[in-house]
Amino acid sequence: MSTSKEQIIIDRRYAAVLATISDDSLAALAISLPEKLRDPFAKVAGLKAGALDTKDGLGAKIRAGFTSRKSFINVGVLLSEPCTEHCIEELGTAADDPNVEHLKTTLPGVIEKFGLDAARLMAVQYSVSLNGFKQLVAQDERFMIPKSDGSKNATGASLLTLARKDEPADAEKRRLRRERQEKEREEKRQAELQRRIARNRV
Repeated sequence: MSTSKEQIIIDRRYAAVLATISDDSLAALAISLPEKLRDPFAKVAGLKAGALDTKDGLGAKIRAGFTSRKSFINVGVLLSEPCTEHCIEELGTAADDPNVEHLKTTLPGVIEKFGLDAARLMAVQYSVSLNGFKQLVAQDERFMIPKSDGSKNATGASLLTLARKDEPADAEKRRLRRERQEKEREEKRQAELQRRIARNRV
């Protein structure tokens, strides 16, 4: 799967999961961020620096901000970053590619410490790239990606349409790349021939 298609899927999954998280939970996750992440989060959520210091209406402001800016990925990743860092530490050597059993062993403690919403957002980040998380969102109802903006089939159709649009462009890029590589090889052959002629080796 190309990176662009993967990003589209993750973006939609974050949008779907964020839509199910309450304003109170959004505010709580944001307020609990470490100092180094507070202003970066406020920025991607379309808020002013220091906005996280005021809890009143914060969840609604965060939702309005990431919805208008469509910054679902950045908001989802940052809100779950403390949870993600902790999970990586707990997984140890399995962190690079945990299987679903690793996750089932680790997640209860993670959820107890950071809450289910943070764990769900963390899972979205790896739900396309790592098999353990792929299985988790497919098997565990708590982590399944909710449908959003129409049916699952509609999303699939949109991605298929995107793929079809990409194919001619990709084919043209490949053709141009082959032509460029062949031209470069020919130029090298000619240059070598000229050098050999100059040295009277032909």
